[in-house]
Amino acid sequence: LFVAAITLPAAFPVSASPPEQVLLAHEETGMHGMHDHWMAPKEAAKRKNPVPADSASLARGKKLYETNCAVCHGTTGRGDGPGGAALTPKPADLREMSGEHSAGDLAWKIANGRGPMPAWKETLTEAQIWDLVNYLKSLHDEDAKSGDHDQPHHH
Repeated sequence: LFVAAITLPAAFPVSASPPEQVLLAHEETGMHGMHDHWMAPKEAAKRKNPVPADSASLARGKKLYETNCAVCHGTTGRGDGPGGAALTPKPADLREMSGEHSAGDLAWKIANGRGPMPAWKETLTEAQIWDLVNYLKSLHDEDAKSGDHDQPHHH
């Protein structure tokens, strides 16, 4: 691992490993049976969100999501946005995924991107990325409270 020195010093390390090694991170974390799953490097996934998930952060995260993410991930986060229809891999269902991944994992993915998903670390500040993480986590929390788990899950 090395540290991105552009706008996020030491905040979001970028993997120097081939993508296959990052994809196999589940084996190291004990999450078996999901070997094709995109995971952040272990140290990045362990990072805690320094931004409190208060109403101000959630409002900022929602605005950032609507501006930058909804076109592919959909207005409700289900991965069904019009911009993602032709993408491979398909955009993730963020409502489901945000409950299965740590804040550090989500922040690293937002910062670094993969394939058709852009890296946002040169566009968004570290605090904005954490606001987005707070918003994504709130989407999953809404589903958990309402019992809405009937949607198909894909990453």
